[in-house]
Amino acid sequence: MIAIVLYILAILAANLTAETILTVGFLQFALGTLFFGAIFTLRDMIHRRYDRMVVYATILAAMGVNIAAAAAAMMPFRIIVASALALVLSELTDTEVYHALRHRVWIVRVLSSNALSVPLDTILFTLIAFYGVWTNDLIISVIVGDSLVKYAIATGAIGLGIKTPFAWRKRFGARILEM
Repeated sequence: MIAIVLYILAILAANLTAETILTVGFLQFALGTLFFGAIFTLRDMIHRRYDRMVVYATILAAMGVNIAAAAAAMMPFRIIVASALALVLSELTDTEVYHALRHRVWIVRVLSSNALSVPLDTILFTLIAFYGVWTNDLIISVIVGDSLVKYAIATGAIGLGIKTPFAWRKRFGARILEM
């Protein structure tokens, strides 16, 4: 249940900060990317604990909460539409890839599903939300930066052992490859 709440809150935080661009060295990325980098792994943790129907319900709940919150915060309509479409398409893709690999070790499921869902989410959201608003150069720069940051955060979450709240209860006793 903790992962479900964190998942919904992380998506909300990502969407509410989507228009703020950070520059770190040569990378440009949306502030929301710092939250979204963990979202795919949180979704995988939910899938690991529950069945696909709970994952689908969580994705739809997150979309509903985020549409309502974005509308209440008077976010531009283009951000709301981009967020909803990118969320549903990338998360369903992530879920199906993860599910197809359920016989594999956890780290393979997570990295494989993220390999498809991260660029799908990044490209869809950025193009729908910002095409015609930002310059093409900024759009390309943000797509590259967002993708790299999301991959780094997702990989770091695995590498640091922050793989699941359920494992925290085991006091870090489970090894990643046994998951």
